[in-house]
Amino acid sequence: MKHLKIILTVIIVLFVIASVYSFFNISGQEIRFVDKLLEAKSVTVIVMNEDGDERAEYNLDITQIEQFKKLIEENSYTRRISSTIVGVLPDKRYTIFANWNDGGQKHLQISLIGGEYIQILGEYGSHYHKINNPDFEKQLISILGAEI
Repeated sequence: MKHLKIILTVIIVLFVIASVYSFFNISGQEIRFVDKLLEAKSVTVIVMNEDGDERAEYNLDITQIEQFKKLIEENSYTRRISSTIVGVLPDKRYTIFANWNDGGQKHLQISLIGGEYIQILGEYGSHYHKINNPDFEKQLISILGAEI
């Protein structure tokens, strides 16, 4: 009987740990509509500096969309409860719009603060979450094929 209590306690503790980890860890494959990016009518990346003065717009071709899809899906993100970001923020902002030709019912909007924080509009409380890949921004710039 004593061994059964210990086993049940261990199982409950492991379940709680797994639940907490699952809540705070967001896989790129969990992001709604990312798996359908290749079907999008258009995918546009807008790059701005922190003041919003400089602005560049890139319309991705099918190869770039595939690379971007892979970048998002293969990374993970840490959920943040707070909407406040403390510290020095990167000076570049990226907004990615994906539109499908289905009457505007399906769309995806992703905002990035440098390669450090990501926000998926309408998902995960619409807060910015930590990107767990320090090379995320470099990989995004490589996909755009631009000197940013």
